[in-house]
Amino acid sequence: MSRFLTPATVQEALKALAQPGAKVLAGGTDLMISLRQARMNGAELPELLVDVTRLPEITRMELDGPNCYLGAGLTFRFLDESLEARRRVPVLAQAASMVGSMQVRQTGTIGGNVANGSPAADGMSALVALDAVAEIASLEGVRHCPLSELITAPNQTTLAPGELILGYIITPPPEPEGQVFLKVGRRHEVAVSRLNMAACLDRELTDPRVVLGSCFPSPRRLVDVEALIKSGKPGPELWQAAGEQAASHFTDVCGWRSSATYKVPAITRITARALKRAWAQLEGRS
Repeated sequence: MSRFLTPATVQEALKALAQPGAKVLAGGTDLMISLRQARMNGAELPELLVDVTRLPEITRMELDGPNCYLGAGLTFRFLDESLEARRRVPVLAQAASMVGSMQVRQTGTIGGNVANGSPAADGMSALVALDAVAEIASLEGVRHCPLSELITAPNQTTLAPGELILGYIITPPPEPEGQVFLKVGRRHEVAVSRLNMAACLDRELTDPRVVLGSCFPSPRRLVDVEALIKSGKPGPELWQAAGEQAASHFTDVCGWRSSATYKVPAITRITARALKRAWAQLEGRS
């Protein structure tokens, strides 16, 4: 039987997490499933569950000014319904609206979404598109790690025992911007992403951001696609070429596996569609 602790301060949480066998409990949407499976399989359960949901530091959201910040304890429902998030980081708000079910969005957090390291995590693709840098605390101090470097393999991260993600420093694209998140699943609702795409465009195409998820060990920015967009003229031909470039990058990295018959044309279409919609948002503001 695991012990349960609800710390009142970050320092108290870090002291608890430094104990052997301690686990972070935030939303618990992934953790509770793994605990149930461990119990059914007769595996050892964590000795201590540290509930960090009452720490005010991890629910901070600051989206105006040069140093934008998103607390790791922000839930997907909060981000989906926040007018400030929809105004300033719509790509993340859109991703939040597509995560799991209402029950999952109610409790699931952007900290847990990253810490779990699932390749299909919708929130991670949006955060990578926002150039997110994780702020990670332990009793040793605070370190910062780009999200693109935090995930090392499916369900594996560089997080060490005793570390806690406090939040993310983000860099939204220059204003005005068009931001779009799309996903492809086996059904319309409550679907795990087979593909997801986060696309951000500024009017001058000086800082395009195109992130493909659920294809690689972790979501990644498609730098070749971004370079193509920077040098092109906005319109259907450029969006289609970008989609083909994205699909080509996928096969270069992953090879022509059995799923490529489906994924190659799907990547082409979802990339072109996301860029078209992002640019249409900009045209609508002119």
